[in-house]
Amino acid sequence: MGGLASSILLIPMAIGAVASTAPAQGALKVTAESAFGSVLLGLIASSSLMIGAALGIYVNAPKRVVAAVMAFGAGALIESLAIELAFGGAEALIAEAKLSPFAGWLWVASGFMVGGGVYSAATIALDNVGAAARKASSLRNFVRRARREQATTMLIKLSTSDMFRSLPAADLVRLIPHADTRRLKAGEAIFKPGEIADGVYLIEKGHVEFKPEGAGGMDGTYGEGHCFGELELLTNENRQELAVTVDEVQLLFIPREDFSAVMESSPILRDAVSDLVKVHTHGTFSIEHHLRQQTRDFNRKEWLAEGVAAVAMPTHEEAAHHAKGQHGGAAGEHGGGSPLAIFAGALLDGVPESIVLGAAFTSFATFNPTFLVAVFMSNLPEAMASSAQMKRIGYTPARIFGLWGSLVVASAVGALIGNMFLATASEQWITFVEAFAGGGIMAMLAQTMMPEAYEEGGTLVGLATIAGFLAALFFTALDLAH
Repeated sequence: MGGLASSILLIPMAIGAVASTAPAQGALKVTAESAFGSVLLGLIASSSLMIGAALGIYVNAPKRVVAAVMAFGAGALIESLAIELAFGGAEALIAEAKLSPFAGWLWVASGFMVGGGVYSAATIALDNVGAAARKASSLRNFVRRARREQATTMLIKLSTSDMFRSLPAADLVRLIPHADTRRLKAGEAIFKPGEIADGVYLIEKGHVEFKPEGAGGMDGTYGEGHCFGELELLTNENRQELAVTVDEVQLLFIPREDFSAVMESSPILRDAVSDLVKVHTHGTFSIEHHLRQQTRDFNRKEWLAEGVAAVAMPTHEEAAHHAKGQHGGAAGEHGGGSPLAIFAGALLDGVPESIVLGAAFTSFATFNPTFLVAVFMSNLPEAMASSAQMKRIGYTPARIFGLWGSLVVASAVGALIGNMFLATASEQWITFVEAFAGGGIMAMLAQTMMPEAYEEGGTLVGLATIAGFLAALFFTALDLAH
């Protein structure tokens, strides 16, 4: 996993290194001032991470305030990406490199698209191994994706039953947290004749033999995918047969009381079950015949889509509980909170900004602080929200400060490498690499910062975003006077 993150983060640097082997008009642009300045800018821009971490850990700031600051930083970054990177890069290619307007646009557009695509792919990969826990929004989305995958798997299994196929999938997905896996050895009795129905079973592995006591019980041996016990679940009748495992068996079990609780909270499900009970009690045909007729035109694809769409976004508390894992602590299952993965994810978010800062810096006399201010402002609320999230899932303050401190150092190194590797590159490659990093930053804004700001702050974050945009534009306007 660490190798994956490193290779992704070094892509723009590698491009710059290759480009730097070609002759360039600017011969050595690297000077002691540019090297020192790029490191200083990286440290200044990322220093707000430590401030944000302290606020997130020790100050219980209102969520709307954090959201407003986050939106302000996002607005500032949007202005910087659009004017400083996109427009500035295209202008340099057209005015200095003498490219056509379309060629200049193509270099910028290619960098943004490739950078955004690489960032998105890397985010998915890192989230799957633990980086999702670094932000509340990414963790909640990760947990929802996991629940949807779980819902799909469970609904596919339940669709083997005529009874479950006749019930609304949107309500059945609410049974997922209550489903339990049971493993039995060969020769074990699952239930006996006369016992009260305790729930419904689905065979996931192995075979079960049914020996009826009376005329109405099941008979025969059934294997993977077979669902049984559902009719007694509805009708409150006792078991009419002996169910014995033939070999090692794995069962998916839904307890009766949990099914009843979900049914009682869902009028649609309750009415559907009530209709089935009436058919069983007073119907001319058997309930099995009725179910086969009712599900004759069953469309499993639409049924599954209905159920998966009904999986709700988890609350912050549910997502944090998932991150802690079944055994507690900060290293949950399925990437809930791996420290290395969280660091790699934070690195993925922060290093592209440092590369841009370092690549664009030549001297303090010509330095435009717009992008620096935008990065500083965006890092502050991001670190606040992320630190509060990591504290919620069990990280100690020392570990959180250690993570952000390491990222501050990495940002300074990234800025220096950006300055050195792109020092002798052609204008086209400098523009492409800066746009590559810009695409990653824009993807980060769209995927995490803006959704989280809106969720916590509501419609007022629109004004905060505009304020951030105009604040960054002010610095740009000042630069035009020189």
